[in-house]
Amino acid sequence: MTTPGGPALAGLRVLDLTSGIAGAYGTKLLVDAGADVVTVETPGGHPLRARDGTGALFRFLHTGKRSVVAEPGSPFQSAPTARLVAAADIVMVDAVPPERTAASLARAHPELIVVSLTPFGLVGPWSERVASDLTLQALCSSIAGRGERHGSPVSAGGELIEWASGTAAAVACLVSLRRRDRTGLGELIDLAALEVAITIFNGFRAVSGQLVPAGPPPYQVVEVPSIEPAQDGWIGFATLSADQFASFAAMIDRPEWADDPEISRIDVRIDRAAEIRRDIAVWTTRHTVEDIMTRAAARRVPSAPLGDGATTPRLAHLVERGAFVTHPGRDYLQPRVPYRLGRTPQPALRLPPELGSDDAATVAATWESRPSTSRHPDHRDAAGPEAPPGEDADLPLRGIRVFDLTSFWAGPYASQILGFFGAEVLKVESIQRPDGTRLATSYGIRGDQVWERAPLFQAVNTGKRAVTLDLGDPRGQELGRRLLAECDVLVENYSPRVVERFGLLDEDRTDLITLRMPAWGLTGPWRDRPGFAQTMEQAAGLASVTGFPEGPPLIPRGPCDPIGALHGAFAVLAAIRDRDRTGLGQLVEVPLVESALNVAAEQFVEYGATGTLLGRHGNGHPRAAPHGVYRTLGEAWVAIAVMDDGQWARFRDAVGINEWRHDPSLATAKGRVADRARLDRDVAQWCASRSTDEVVEALWPIGVPAAPLVPPHEVVSLPQTESRRFFETVTHPVIGPLRLPAFPARLVSRTLPYHRGHAPLLGQDNRALLGGWLGLDDTELAALSDDGVIGTRPL
Repeated sequence: MTTPGGPALAGLRVLDLTSGIAGAYGTKLLVDAGADVVTVETPGGHPLRARDGTGALFRFLHTGKRSVVAEPGSPFQSAPTARLVAAADIVMVDAVPPERTAASLARAHPELIVVSLTPFGLVGPWSERVASDLTLQALCSSIAGRGERHGSPVSAGGELIEWASGTAAAVACLVSLRRRDRTGLGELIDLAALEVAITIFNGFRAVSGQLVPAGPPPYQVVEVPSIEPAQDGWIGFATLSADQFASFAAMIDRPEWADDPEISRIDVRIDRAAEIRRDIAVWTTRHTVEDIMTRAAARRVPSAPLGDGATTPRLAHLVERGAFVTHPGRDYLQPRVPYRLGRTPQPALRLPPELGSDDAATVAATWESRPSTSRHPDHRDAAGPEAPPGEDADLPLRGIRVFDLTSFWAGPYASQILGFFGAEVLKVESIQRPDGTRLATSYGIRGDQVWERAPLFQAVNTGKRAVTLDLGDPRGQELGRRLLAECDVLVENYSPRVVERFGLLDEDRTDLITLRMPAWGLTGPWRDRPGFAQTMEQAAGLASVTGFPEGPPLIPRGPCDPIGALHGAFAVLAAIRDRDRTGLGQLVEVPLVESALNVAAEQFVEYGATGTLLGRHGNGHPRAAPHGVYRTLGEAWVAIAVMDDGQWARFRDAVGINEWRHDPSLATAKGRVADRARLDRDVAQWCASRSTDEVVEALWPIGVPAAPLVPPHEVVSLPQTESRRFFETVTHPVIGPLRLPAFPARLVSRTLPYHRGHAPLLGQDNRALLGGWLGLDDTELAALSDDGVIGTRPL
């Protein structure tokens, strides 16, 4: 082991050959943890430098990086850049270069970790097709699931697929680094944005369609309550459980709603949304946002003000926590790094690079002179004892045990990701308070042992072992401490006051990594308030950019949970890498709100740099047209996104509207955006006389992004997801076979499925863990069961 000191990823050499948000954010996460990241740009500069004429987003995404300029059109052919590739630990690309593919890079450099970011992945029938954020949202079911029941469906704002893709890529990099430390071998990481989109926007909804015998549930919804008018603005709510809705109903002086079967269930009250929301507004419009939040906090009802680029950085809780920092060299604010490592230092925030500020040959020489960051074979012992021969030996987190004290989505998915890569995960619940998703489903699931049938629980808890312990009982706490002593990582995502009374946070144990993922953080006036993805989307500004310009703001509907989980997994993997080097654990804090702030960063930096508030565009785009969702024959919908002049020329010729051919103003994106209303009318008329399949088959083969609006239950059978086996079949003892989404990046060396077992039954491993690990005999186990300290059925 080495002496503690230095950032977690110090010495790591990363070459960024990408041109979009995903690659820039993925490498930003690496540089913020201490890596040396060099961005290779064309002589014209990275495309984000010119975005909206400000470059504010480029500056945020490239703080602390270096810049070299490659020869036009040949980033791999120049000798200095080729030297950088050969000396790097990680190379990230977001297109298949004509002269050398990601796969050939990996073959040429066996110790190199190559990350390929593409819309559909490197293999499969759609691998060479084009896509946009809009069409990926259409394919993953995001758009089909958002909007008033009988209105127009609408996409989520904020380009969240890009940000989440970058985060997933960074996670895959760290697990691949650990594999390289153990084997000396590099990796080809094949990340498909469509699979990321399914992960953050669909996930368990595809599972729910498999669990409802009568067919899939209605999917185009706006939750009730969600974002409601207050006396002085908008207030957001998230009532995901019956208890939360009952408390909300009592708060607004309608306690009878809690016992009304036509209102108390989420899916039922959506059908009466207009009537119920009118009644809600009668109360909310009599109160200020601050007053409502105070009342909601007293009743443990998750709530948040509606934030935007101007107001979110001024929220008192975020100000007190220091969640925003001044951009280096400028006078505006940006979100700070979305996690805090308690012991490992974080690099100081540094200026983003000027174009070509570094010389490729000089950087290459520096990299070549450094020792490799790979510790193979000296640190094999840090990854645990040798596994018996077989495929499991290659899993990079083999030997890591995780004490999983999480509930709902973000926390369980973070620990599931660790399990995907070999960690042994112990799911800790109680019969008094099982994971909230076991008993909170809006899809009307029926059958025996209903708590074993919840879609979200099935989707994000596979491969785990399960024990029940009443941590409110001293005997449960003692057993919990003994189990934790056998583990390397503790993961929890409750509000701080809940976990801190369990007596499990052992600050004296120097080798334990503790990942805490509270909604609002461990400090600040809101620390003990409940919060979910919906409240994060409301507070962080993501709802303010989702919806139609003339309508109310809408939540993206949950992606901040899996995005928070990806950030949590990245941070704990950085801490594991540090522990492999030093033998020391640490506290890792990843508040759900700060992950949301980072993926919403463009709103804050753009407002700070220019005073411009980013708003809602419906299905439109501020820099592209035509861009929208249009009706086709049979009351279906199709998404079309013309993103550049080349696509416009091909689209114009395919559609064949003569008026377009003779209008020179439409030759540029600026002219098309200025005339978007006319273009939308023309495109809508063209689509109305064709089926969705006809539209897609006319446009996709000529390189114009187009896609049908796919409902959640059909995503499992898309040709691309089928070909790539993204949905893996797991057989559950109560439910039977289920097809569940895997991790949204293929590690080409991997032969094992990601899901290595079904989601556990409640308390299924009580005997194996409490008896086998801790030595309790049958009499002791029976006494604990009789007293409700353990059990297998929820109270």
